[in-house]
Amino acid sequence: MADSIRIWGGAQRFIVELAEGLTTRGHHVTIQTLPGSPLAGHAGQRGLPVREVWTRADSAPWTVIPLVRAIHQAKYDVIITTFDKDLRTTGLAGRIVARLTRRPITIFHTRECDDPLKNKPRYRWFYTKVADHIIVNSRATLDTTLGSAPWLSRDRISILYKGIDLSDYANPDPGPWRRRLDPGGGSVVIGYAGQLIARKRIDVLLGLLASPDLAGLDWRLAIAGKGPEEDALQDQARRLGVQNRVEFCGFVDGIPAWMSALDLFVLPSFIEGFGYVLAEAGAAGVPSVAYEASSIPEVVIDGETALLAPEADDAAFARHIKTLITDKALRERMGQAARHDVFDRHGLDTMVERMESILTDVSAGPHHR
Repeated sequence: MADSIRIWGGAQRFIVELAEGLTTRGHHVTIQTLPGSPLAGHAGQRGLPVREVWTRADSAPWTVIPLVRAIHQAKYDVIITTFDKDLRTTGLAGRIVARLTRRPITIFHTRECDDPLKNKPRYRWFYTKVADHIIVNSRATLDTTLGSAPWLSRDRISILYKGIDLSDYANPDPGPWRRRLDPGGGSVVIGYAGQLIARKRIDVLLGLLASPDLAGLDWRLAIAGKGPEEDALQDQARRLGVQNRVEFCGFVDGIPAWMSALDLFVLPSFIEGFGYVLAEAGAAGVPSVAYEASSIPEVVIDGETALLAPEADDAAFARHIKTLITDKALRERMGQAARHDVFDRHGLDTMVERMESILTDVSAGPHHR
């Protein structure tokens, strides 16, 4: 499994958890990543084999040839690439090895974000001539992919919904976090978890919470995560006069306890991959407010486990937050429904079983490369 991104996010977490799940089922999995990346650290801590390698220039001989040698020596049967750069380096190297040795190597490529695929010749070539199969994380990503790439056949794409380790949510202890996030007791604790980047629209969330309609309510906001926008967001909270009501928690190790300390989870972004955090909030029995965008309506159930606003309708988003702040009974009812739904649909075992089935079915099919 190859990933050349130097961050820790949903895609990297997916790689580690999938590798663990496949390993427990008897498969031998190696994770290839950049030297010193967070993914290398997390995978190593869990005892997973890691190969750290620089993959700088797409398709360049000095990048691809060392990968060809490594893949040939390791005798991989399957290669999974997680970003387009990985397809153009590790995926290409795997295709070259398969051609030179006449040994079948099945190359899967995953699409982790609901962004259009560029309709350019090199994308067509890599997606149709290098990748054997594409795995997308939602129906929304499937629709966006096919809509932007009419040259890509539907039967070469599978949907794999992400899963979370439900055992972590069996009996978490939210006490320490609750005391930290609500030191006075009695406030409604709202949470956001994810990267602190512009695409997540956390600045919009802060502005809504500081608006006259919400500022007078008894809420506190907990923000879990790191990113380049952190300083700007802290400055914004001070300018808005809500700095004493906003807790920047940094990277949280042990998200189940943190999620369980919340009363309400909010996701203000329009573009998501799978939306891990919504499933995590649900597993903790916490309802969410989000938008009818990207894969979000596939992860939660509008009106039952979450309240969804039309995309770009920030006023509706704010109204939903107000509804759940002021209606404790509704929060509790939706939280219970969210937990039941996540335990029914979004378990890690379900994801690993589905992935194993995809790998087996595609690899057993006719190779036409």
